[in-house]
Amino acid sequence: MSTRINVVMGGPSAEYEVSLNSGAQVLTHIDKTKYALRAVVVDKDKSFYYADIDPNPNAAIPDVRNYTDPSGPFMGPFHPYDAYDIWDDCDAAFLALHGEFGEDGVIQGYLDTLGIPYTGSGVYASAVAMNKITSKFLYELNNITVPEYSIYGVNHPNVTIDGIIEKHSFPCFLKCPQSGSSRLMGRANDRGSLEALLKELQESADDILVETEIKGIEFSCGVLDMPDGSVKALPPIEIRPKNSVFFDYEAKYTHGETLELVPAPQPEELLREIEAVAVNAHKILGCRGVSRTDMMYADSKLYVLETNTLPGMTSTSLLPKSFKAQGGTYAELLDILIAASLR
Repeated sequence: MSTRINVVMGGPSAEYEVSLNSGAQVLTHIDKTKYALRAVVVDKDKSFYYADIDPNPNAAIPDVRNYTDPSGPFMGPFHPYDAYDIWDDCDAAFLALHGEFGEDGVIQGYLDTLGIPYTGSGVYASAVAMNKITSKFLYELNNITVPEYSIYGVNHPNVTIDGIIEKHSFPCFLKCPQSGSSRLMGRANDRGSLEALLKELQESADDILVETEIKGIEFSCGVLDMPDGSVKALPPIEIRPKNSVFFDYEAKYTHGETLELVPAPQPEELLREIEAVAVNAHKILGCRGVSRTDMMYADSKLYVLETNTLPGMTSTSLLPKSFKAQGGTYAELLDILIAASLR
């Protein structure tokens, strides 16, 4: 009997659209001869919809964006507390969620309560890695270099706008601590844009992370827990946005807007160092299954920006691209992630 995999996507975060794209790609590329598949879409109110996928390899995947269409294949809505039909025969959940509810430990705790294995990290590592401020503390405690930063907000009343300008100058980056895909963040070039960004972002978070800009080369490096229990870094990717001053949302998800070079055209010694830092970050945060760490290289130093515990799985996402660069296929990557969840 095939292993039942629920592919979970959507959610209430600012990365809702990215998550739907990730989920659709997983459903398209996964080996249907190995798994019985169910698409599970979480709407922005955290209700669940589901549709069982036709096992015929040539059958079309249902449009996950039309999950509320009453004439379509999706059933729902179900509340988390009454979604028995969704989870009753599920062997593992493939989490194609990003951001709030999906990557911050909430859905992980829900699935732990139900006794359902899932891809990616557990509650603790998900919550810690998702919070850019908390993860910074852990990086520093373990001698991982990070950009100089400040925390501005209700819990840090002594940090002022004048103090930020004096410490970080311009340009500097502002980030909500629990958002990804370059959403809820911005680059301040002067006092006016700094004040405007702080006001805008504080509508979504009590505290805002401010970082000094690192002018250097950007890299991203994925890490996988392999079926034999080992932890392996994937080939690092060098990121060169074409029309953006940094790797923003448009550069990440618009085809052709960014050069993503893998294997990165850098000295072997630097590539091995990037891999070692990515594995170290994975272990320090307590990640399992998969992670992807983003970093900058400048002045002979690697600065870690953040670690993602549920990296994107869209057609433009970095993790699948890196895995393919070493000779693997998208379906093989999915097999490894599912095997790690079941183990």
